[in-house]
Amino acid sequence: MTETRTLEILETIRSLPPDKIDEVNDFANFLLERYRKVETVDESDDWSDEDLRDVTNASMNYFDEVNK
Repeated sequence: MTETRTLEILETIRSLPPDKIDEVNDFANFLLERYRKVETVDESDDWSDEDLRDVTNASMNYFDEVNK
């Protein structure tokens, strides 16, 4: 969103009565919750094949750096 558009929206909101500003805020929060991208986080202690490859590669790179 451009800065100009942002300022237009703010000016429109500022021109509203306080109770309508609360409604705008509630609606904006509703939209935020509805369209928010939810990223799932794997919190398990299990190591995937990708995790094992990553740690192996990092270990080998570290070994190579230390033993130059």
